[in-house]
Amino acid sequence: MQHKTKRLWAQTSSKVSWFRATIAIVGALLMLTSVWSAAAHACSCKPISVTEGFGRVQYVFIGKVVEIKDHSWTVDVDRVWKGAEKLASRVRLLDVYASIDCEFYFELGRTYVFFANVAKSSRYVYYQPDVCNWTRALRSTRVTSPRGAIWLEDSIVENYGSGETPKAADPWEDRSSSNCGAGN
Repeated sequence: MQHKTKRLWAQTSSKVSWFRATIAIVGALLMLTSVWSAAAHACSCKPISVTEGFGRVQYVFIGKVVEIKDHSWTVDVDRVWKGAEKLASRVRLLDVYASIDCEFYFELGRTYVFFANVAKSSRYVYYQPDVCNWTRALRSTRVTSPRGAIWLEDSIVENYGSGETPKAADPWEDRSSSNCGAGN
């Protein structure tokens, strides 16, 4: 009787271990999915190189999301690798893909590498992240390099230099200061 109990316990214990391992793997996959989806969209995209990504956009920069309104984000720009002459230190991103498969989601307070183009060009410029490109949260994506797998932003520095600060005036700042005292 004791021998049958030990065998039954061993079988149950191995099934519990297998179940726990399965739960751990599924949990890890869900966590990775949530990290990836920080700037994710549901488009089916053909993989491109970082160099191809640079060629498809007007602006490549790192910035922190400081405000969110519906599907637009205000971003404080830190470093620019493409388009610094026309990019201000604070930009507004507009999701022209909102409500379709390719919409973006950015988290307040998180810093991203943005690959973007002008979405609306008037006095108050909006930018749009380029769909199917390399827009990602910092420290979220590794790419291959001659030194092995490195972070995307480190690859950009390695291939394009340290970047520069944005050089253009913020047209949104001008708008708010020109409205001061109006109608008083």
